[in-house]
Amino acid sequence: MLFDSYKLDSKRLDNRYVVAPMTRISAEADGRANDRMKKYYQRFAKGGFSTIITEGIYPDRTFSQGYNNQPGMATDIHADAWKPIVDTVHEEGSILIAQLMHAGGQSQGNAYTDETIAPSAIPPKGEQLGFYGGSGTFQTPRAMDDQDFLEVKEDFVAAARRAKAAGFDGVEIHGANGYLLDQFLTDYLNKREDEYGGSVDNRLRFVLEVVDEVLAEVGEDFIIGIRISQGKVADQSH
Repeated sequence: MLFDSYKLDSKRLDNRYVVAPMTRISAEADGRANDRMKKYYQRFAKGGFSTIITEGIYPDRTFSQGYNNQPGMATDIHADAWKPIVDTVHEEGSILIAQLMHAGGQSQGNAYTDETIAPSAIPPKGEQLGFYGGSGTFQTPRAMDDQDFLEVKEDFVAAARRAKAAGFDGVEIHGANGYLLDQFLTDYLNKREDEYGGSVDNRLRFVLEVVDEVLAEVGEDFIIGIRISQGKVADQSH
């Protein structure tokens, strides 16, 4: 069955092999994708994977970046830098999905600000990852206010729009691995007392709002997925 073709929304794929997103920190310092990245994704497409999901891409020029040399989709310049990669993957017969990631309180490298935001002013458990350039414990983030909620949703929407314009076949919204949307889902990181905290339904609310607004922007002919996880590295310290 792994080698059988199948249809994913409007896309006919040759097989069910999918390259998972993997953090690589190999972009330019300003977030532009580069030729090294193009060769990396081209190898998977040439090797026969029908679908490739990119590494996490930050959607804004404020709080979303998680690592130094992480690629962005925060500007049209970022989107244009991805176009040669998209074209190369398509030429090999594969589709390319952009994973949109907001690091939230788990950011450990951001070219735009030294501040982090999260559902609550609670730092992530554990320590930053040395192989991604971090060190020591995470700083205490600022609890998001109404303006932050609005801006984060708008930035996910704008990044999805840019990804579609750049030729990507879809986006995967990163709601896993301890990043911002996962922080809303995590009871020991989300201590909000408003409609976004407390019950499971409340902790899901912001995640669903992001998904709904992205869908409304790019339409049903564009693949939209979400990544979630049952656990994360920080859980080991909890």
